[in-house]
Amino acid sequence: MANLRRALLALSFTLVSVLAAGVEDEFGVQPEIIHQFRAQEKMPPKIVSQLASLLVLAPWIALLAGWAQLGYTPAKVINSIQNESLTSTVSIFSFLGTLAAIEFLFFNYWTHLNLFQTLGYLSVLSVVAFITGQRALTVVQQKRIRHTDPKKT
Repeated sequence: MANLRRALLALSFTLVSVLAAGVEDEFGVQPEIIHQFRAQEKMPPKIVSQLASLLVLAPWIALLAGWAQLGYTPAKVINSIQNESLTSTVSIFSFLGTLAAIEFLFFNYWTHLNLFQTLGYLSVLSVVAFITGQRALTVVQQKRIRHTDPKKT
């Protein structure tokens, strides 16, 4: 009787280990996998998108309207910059060019750069923007001082 128990016990362990190892036919016909795709996300109504765009553009419209009310037109600004010396004109335009380059970098970040690439380029551009901005603001400050008190220059 003990031998029979041992044999049954060994047989049961063998069956359990065989079933656990997955001896079933892995390469046989498997059930078909049916893929179900998610439903497309619903887009907001067109009017909502247009209102959001208008809200984004509203500060720019207000800025342009404020400049127009103060009398700053692009022709006056360009004329006043051109009346200055070449170094002041170059410093102002180099600062504006650096700001435009930073904006272009942000555009590239949203389209195809990753964060680490963007931070690398931004670290260089921020140093250039600091130096050119300091020079451009110095020129603007000197111009204001000349126009407010001609004795100080």
